[in-house]
Amino acid sequence: MSKFFYNGENFWNEKVPPVSVEVIVKAEKMLGIKFPEEYTSLLKESNGGTLCYYYVDKEGFEEYRMQEMAGIDFENPEEGIFSFCDDIKEYSLPESIVILAWETYPHSCFALDYTHCTENPPVVYFYENYPEEGIVYSKTIVAPTFKEFLKLLFYRPLLPPSQLKTSWKRANKTE
Repeated sequence: MSKFFYNGENFWNEKVPPVSVEVIVKAEKMLGIKFPEEYTSLLKESNGGTLCYYYVDKEGFEEYRMQEMAGIDFENPEEGIFSFCDDIKEYSLPESIVILAWETYPHSCFALDYTHCTENPPVVYFYENYPEEGIVYSKTIVAPTFKEFLKLLFYRPLLPPSQLKTSWKRANKTE
């Protein structure tokens, strides 16, 4: 089936109001990091939301999707990147990550990993790994930068173009 990769346009499926530069700067100061320019550019279009390109083209990741991406929201503690603080603690994830998307089942997330840097972090994927004693999360580096991560995102049409049928109205259109 065909894959259509993100090409810098139409990233968001459903948009919300954009984030301001002031909010971005405030979040960066609070976290002591610098967000990737590509991430902040997308947030200036829509401060989070659902994605058009939500599959990840990396071996072993094709079945994993990032259907939504979190924005920055100081007003609503249930929304945005700061809403995941309790999850980070509860699941013993590194405090130096910024979760972009959290999947409830299975517990997994895509995140910016600032463990060894304060800017240009890699995008990582944490997923449950069920050992005999307790739940441990494994980490995989998905892309060395957010910019490279965007190149991995794609969507697939629900039906292959060859299976699409012309509607009766179009097929019988008279002029």
